[in-house]
Amino acid sequence: MSRRGRFGWCLASLFACAGPESVGQLAGSGPSSDPPVAAIRDPGGGHPVSAPETLVIPADEPQWAHLSGLLDHPRAYGEASWDDVRMRVVQHVATIARDRARVYAGRGDFAACAVAYTEGVASIRAVRTSGRTGAPIKAALEAAAARDAALCDALARDMAPAVASTPVAGLRARYYALVLRARAGTDVRAAAEAVAAELRAVPAPVLDLDRFDDFEARHALRVALVEAAVDAVDPLRPAEPWGYWEPSEVVAVAEGLARAADRLAAGETVADPWDVAPPRAPLAFTAEGLGALPTGDSLVDVAGFPGPRAIGRLAVRSLGDPAHRAWLEALAARLGALPDAQVPAAVAAAAAELDAHPEGSRYYNVKAVRNHAVRVLASRGAYAEARAVLAASWPLHAQDWACPDRAGILRAIDGRLAVVGGAPDALEVLDRARAETETMLAHTAVAERAGGAGPRGAGPPPPHESPSPPHP
Repeated sequence: MSRRGRFGWCLASLFACAGPESVGQLAGSGPSSDPPVAAIRDPGGGHPVSAPETLVIPADEPQWAHLSGLLDHPRAYGEASWDDVRMRVVQHVATIARDRARVYAGRGDFAACAVAYTEGVASIRAVRTSGRTGAPIKAALEAAAARDAALCDALARDMAPAVASTPVAGLRARYYALVLRARAGTDVRAAAEAVAAELRAVPAPVLDLDRFDDFEARHALRVALVEAAVDAVDPLRPAEPWGYWEPSEVVAVAEGLARAADRLAAGETVADPWDVAPPRAPLAFTAEGLGALPTGDSLVDVAGFPGPRAIGRLAVRSLGDPAHRAWLEALAARLGALPDAQVPAAVAAAAAELDAHPEGSRYYNVKAVRNHAVRVLASRGAYAEARAVLAASWPLHAQDWACPDRAGILRAIDGRLAVVGGAPDALEVLDRARAETETMLAHTAVAERAGGAGPRGAGPPPPHESPSPPHP
């Protein structure tokens, strides 16, 4: 079969989880003003499948209309195996576990925080995944949770935490130890000044969310991003950016810690020395934000979980379409002029207008607008309004079902918003998120035992679950 034919056979599910995590159809649809992306190669033969400008998600795929419920073949999720599907889900498990622990840390209950992290270690360890991508990602997430369980346990006992071997986490532990010593009356000014200087010397990882030559390189980049991010992640407060996690985040986090160390060096008394989040400017509504192709896993492009940037473009109503760009620019101006309380209703109206179009690819337009609104509102501290926008993603429908653990993703983002907003239901929402991930993992086990096709029967995937190439 030709390379073009092989990809044409399996586009539906790959597109369904958002061209974000995938490659677009071989379709020359004319010039585009979208920024270039790296060439993607056929994972089977290693040959380029298309020039970047032809990575296009079509207006429609017949299979989209048939998507409903958890799917019974890993390739329906754009993955080569159930292990690869679980590689996606273990990232959600770790995110939820971390935010649950941070609820307790925010209350000053470090003992409960340590217990929650320890539970998180067990949850991560229980997810069976392997391979060149799944194994190192799981290992990095598990090691980070174990590190932070020990750290919180030490803080609960007013003991200096063990110094981690990675740069930012190691310096963070040293800063925490200085906080405890200062509280005990020790003069830590000189030591704090030294820690601040070391923090300001931490370099950004040499990684680029847009640079990879093929599917294997894309997943190697994913691993490297996760490993860099778990070094810098804040164990006590949700401090991830709203949007993509960029390598520059390592320097930003280090600077937040350095500023906190500066206060110790100056002998200042700080009410909350554990709040070391880097300063962030609120986001603005833009046409690019409202129209950018969303990722399949919204934790990546909404809530700062590390991963490569979305690739490709839509054949219809992309940023390169002058009429659609004009519509997006008008929407950005309209949303930017509204008080935060009125944004959810305006976003709902815009989503309804987009949803009235006939093409199945409108799913991505609606998702992009909602995602950007959540990012902007959350960056402004309008967490209740961001949750209201996110809530409109329910019930799951259409291409939602081709994203591994889409329900868990949405609940995890809602949980993060609840935590940072101090909502009383934060733990409840995170527990619901955890239940969704457990449902997804249980489904993969049943489907795997059924020979790959799942509870609805054995055999090859039905037409509406056409297998996708591995590693989208």
